[in-house]
Amino acid sequence: MTFIPTLRLDIHMVRGISENKSSDILYIVHPRMWPVVIFRLSSLCTQYHLGIVGKVFAILNQILFSCDIARNAKIAGGLYLPHPSGVVVGEHAVVGKNCILHQGVTLGDRGECHEGSDPVLGDFIEVGTGAKVLGVVHLGDYVRVGANSVVLKDVEAYGVVAGVPAKLIAIRDDKPLHCE
Repeated sequence: MTFIPTLRLDIHMVRGISENKSSDILYIVHPRMWPVVIFRLSSLCTQYHLGIVGKVFAILNQILFSCDIARNAKIAGGLYLPHPSGVVVGEHAVVGKNCILHQGVTLGDRGECHEGSDPVLGDFIEVGTGAKVLGVVHLGDYVRVGANSVVLKDVEAYGVVAGVPAKLIAIRDDKPLHCE
């Protein structure tokens, strides 16, 4: 996906809409969008082998927003960071489309090995404040992770997990009418 369409999806998540408007791109000045835009620029620079410029954008994100999202993280469009302070996303993490990461969320490895040991999140996932998703785990689509939980195992689609370590507490029955 290219830069502008990805940003449009990010804007739609912040605005809570799914329609396209020509003025959408002007929404990047919204404070909730700044850390996402900076991450997208960092990732774009890295993709085009402008590593030092990408690193500068990543450091800028850390300084301005305390938001440490690795330049090589694979994050689909529709990322929403309601309060980006303390969000950490590892270099090999994969995040699906239309996901919400609240303040203090960590998506990273457990320290055993690095490459390929970060979590994979499906689409339409919400990770609560202070939650940690660590290691080689997969969260299915529409999963909800409770605040301050520590997820160390896979979670099936529509699951709700909470606790330390996180345990499945429910399977959501409010499944959306449209599954994209």
